[in-house]
Amino acid sequence: MAAAIALVACADDEAAPAPIRHPDRMTVWAEFLALEDVEADLAFAGSHGLNVNVAVVRGETTDEYLRTVCDTAERHDIGLVWWPVLAREDGYWPNQGNVDVFLPFVDELLDRRDALCPRLDGIVVDMEMPIQRIEMLSEMRESGAPITEIAGWALSGIDVVAFDRARGLFDEAGQRVRARGLRWTVTTLPMNLDDYRDGDQTVAHVMWTPIEGITWDNVSFQVYRSLFDAQFPPESGEPYTAGLVTTYATTAVERWAELAGVDLGTTGSGIGIETGIVSADEMQSDIAAALAAGIEPGRIAIYSLEGLRDKADRSDWVRLPAPRAAPPTATDEGARSTFSLLDSLED
Repeated sequence: MAAAIALVACADDEAAPAPIRHPDRMTVWAEFLALEDVEADLAFAGSHGLNVNVAVVRGETTDEYLRTVCDTAERHDIGLVWWPVLAREDGYWPNQGNVDVFLPFVDELLDRRDALCPRLDGIVVDMEMPIQRIEMLSEMRESGAPITEIAGWALSGIDVVAFDRARGLFDEAGQRVRARGLRWTVTTLPMNLDDYRDGDQTVAHVMWTPIEGITWDNVSFQVYRSLFDAQFPPESGEPYTAGLVTTYATTAVERWAELAGVDLGTTGSGIGIETGIVSADEMQSDIAAALAAGIEPGRIAIYSLEGLRDKADRSDWVRLPAPRAAPPTATDEGARSTFSLLDSLED
């Protein structure tokens, strides 16, 4: 009997290989990675020591695609994380409004993981407002709506009961994910860091993004300079600098310590972003500023892998530079003051 039990235990061990996990490596996001580009793009990531977060769209991403991505990542020794998102009509990004659609999808992926991706590293939750609300906000800004009108619209969407319920459900889901030996991480908009200046959760309430009170293995903030350039152009006309990364990364480390991370870029276009930053030097300065602010290399992620594909100097974009401080400019700090003002309005 003892021998039989030992044989079963060995068989179980063989059926559950350990995740490929490289906690000291930077990561690159892959949101629109086509099947025909999987081999070349993951070969690049693997040869440059990058982990990959790959988007998995509910109702669209096939088993063939997931199996191909996972097998290719394993061949190139890449730590692979699934990045679940929803159909556009469901809001695309997870948040309090679609938690009852998103978390069953996560559970479905957990059930598919053993057959499709046994060496998967984890699941990342891209916690943002529903895409429809983001588009409404953009339309209001572009139409010249006064800041008081925009703030009133944003505050009117607060539903603390729904927010708190979602927080509990996300935390319970994290327990299920970690029970499978996977990491449960989150990325969110950097404006959530402006909540910490007065200790409340107004910005998180406005954005429907419960982050606090959930056990995460990594908490990352999307400090995309190109997004700020496009969505929040400064009145002064002066560009944002790596100091924007410094100010947000510093707050992230103060709150989340060794769990703090940043997402940097972008290298090209994305949802709500028509163009990326212009040079490898800018990306390198952002990475260096994050390191100087106390962010560990393994908690820095670059958006996106697809945006690097056609760059002749793409290797220069993903090098790990020495830490180099970048003092925030008045323009950089001005971006934060806008959301700090919103934060104060619920008090």
